[in-house]
Amino acid sequence: MTTNSINQNNQFNTNIENSLLIKYGMNILNTPFVSDDDIQLGLGEKYLIIEKLLEAHEFAKTNVMAGNITGRGFATNVCTADRAWSMGTNFNNTRNDISSICGERSAILFSYNEALLRYSRRPKGKFDFKIKYLCMASNIDLDEITEMIAPCEDCLSWLNTNRYFNFNTLVFSFERTKEKELVVRASRLVNFLPYKTYATSNVFDLNKEIRFSKNSQTSFIKYKLDPKDALNLLSEAHKKYLDNDFSNISNQKIACSIIANDEIFSSFKVDWTKRWHIEPLEFCVGNAIEKYRKDTQIKAIAYFGDECAKDKDKIHYDGVVSIKSLGRIRQKYAQNDTLLILNFENYILITTIGEYLPKKFVQGYKIS
Repeated sequence: MTTNSINQNNQFNTNIENSLLIKYGMNILNTPFVSDDDIQLGLGEKYLIIEKLLEAHEFAKTNVMAGNITGRGFATNVCTADRAWSMGTNFNNTRNDISSICGERSAILFSYNEALLRYSRRPKGKFDFKIKYLCMASNIDLDEITEMIAPCEDCLSWLNTNRYFNFNTLVFSFERTKEKELVVRASRLVNFLPYKTYATSNVFDLNKEIRFSKNSQTSFIKYKLDPKDALNLLSEAHKKYLDNDFSNISNQKIACSIIANDEIFSSFKVDWTKRWHIEPLEFCVGNAIEKYRKDTQIKAIAYFGDECAKDKDKIHYDGVVSIKSLGRIRQKYAQNDTLLILNFENYILITTIGEYLPKKFVQGYKIS
């Protein structure tokens, strides 16, 4: 992809006397902003973003020095649409996700509570909370930084919703070019979630148009599958969807089928409460792993279900595809080229995990 330098604005009156840029020996004029999008930022805005990135970097280092058990620090400075900044870092009470939260979600929660407090003091009009920027950094020394930090799939599950984020939300992070130059990478949220605004359909019809993504044909060849296998897998997911009597709390039925080691495994969403449920993809993969153990190889995944959960007269657009689950299985047993089959209103899409989620989060944890 072509990299475009973001246009500069000569109107720059910010006082940098006590700036973190001085501490790190950085010059705003010599720190390029690069992007694959057409993003317009003035010089003063660039200065502010670099400051916020460096603040997050220092905060992430402090988290590690304070004894975070993962040995890694991730911090994010978020900016709301009304220009309020808040910062958060990863909190790991244990090493698993039950009592851990990433820097992005930590900052978002802090920002939300701060905004709500401001609103509570003068509650006029509608409470409007929107995230404009996420400035992400880690504890890794700037000299050792390589590529941009990508939000993990747990965080992307939050960012994939439309209540507080949209596809124009901007994500910033330091990275180094092939020439070893330190730059600020700017990306729209849509680059991490290209299907963010797409809604699947629960109307089943195998006679719809089939659309193939750029990389899906290569995956068909690698895994020795063909489009008929993909449609059959979607049909199996649909059967499980119809057989689902266990999503009656949320009134949102979702089913999933996978091809693992040339065998089809299917399951459906099971509600515990309105808040808790068993996600069908992980259920399928668990059954496959139980049979094939470490030799499990997931070749294809098909989702089918209701985009909305219903609560009396309220409709909640919670989505069908679990980004969190896709991220988990991509760490093991599935690959970027694993096929993903989705049912839309007028067509069936056959794509891959890597195209659905272009940026893979690298854990890099060293558990003490």
